[in-house]
Amino acid sequence: MLVEPRSTCGTGRPVASRTMSAARLVIDANIRLSKATAGILQLPSDKDLWGRFEQEVQHRIRSLPDGASVLDVGGGRRCVYWHALRPEIELIVADVSAEELALNPHATHTVVADVSQGLPLPAASVDLLVSRAVLEHVPDVRAAARNMASVLKPGATTIHLVPGRFSLFGLAARVLPFKALLAAVHRVLPATADQVEFDVHYDQGTPARMRRAFEAAGFRDVSVEVTWAQPGYFEAVYPLFLLYTAYEAIVRRLRVRPLAAYMVVQATR
Repeated sequence: MLVEPRSTCGTGRPVASRTMSAARLVIDANIRLSKATAGILQLPSDKDLWGRFEQEVQHRIRSLPDGASVLDVGGGRRCVYWHALRPEIELIVADVSAEELALNPHATHTVVADVSQGLPLPAASVDLLVSRAVLEHVPDVRAAARNMASVLKPGATTIHLVPGRFSLFGLAARVLPFKALLAAVHRVLPATADQVEFDVHYDQGTPARMRRAFEAAGFRDVSVEVTWAQPGYFEAVYPLFLLYTAYEAIVRRLRVRPLAAYMVVQATR
């Protein structure tokens, strides 16, 4: 059987491979230009909010007494706060995927559960409940908030980092074909592979709605911090990055909270 060789145009490399390499060079050049522009203009970064969130979670973990328990909802294959843990603190990780949980090296216990359907844990047994970029995947956040409240001890704290429903990337995820969008994001930003695979709902995904959902579940002292920064999704196409930069400057100046890219929700049981 004769197989016609793929064209290499005299370079020894397939045309498709060379095209992908050239596209990667263009993408990388655009990213460098976007980052340079962000540095010159001193543009805000979403990393600031992510960093404050993780520092707050670590602080709260370190402040827990021996014997306390932390529930990481949607923690999957790893706990990003593991270095704040100590042997006397129990880490319970809940996730819808048993396969993801099986890879988690930090969990004391794992629970396969959908937080909107219920958490199979004793009532009032958890000292701190956290989630990170999880609630946008939950179809019923109000039910999830009630289920989280049921397992928290009175006076215990919950803290969540949640992408916003009307963020630019959130709008794209709900308007465009999701699988095709994922494939494009993974091609442009390879580090996102295995990070953003689950379907999104963005239920109650604005600061005001999120606050009401937690208050209705019986939480008190509910606070919501926001950022409008979301540069990572646009850096690979410099003209698009410039358009995004102008958009963010406007909504930030006007403080249009429903258009927030990310929010950190804290509440007390």
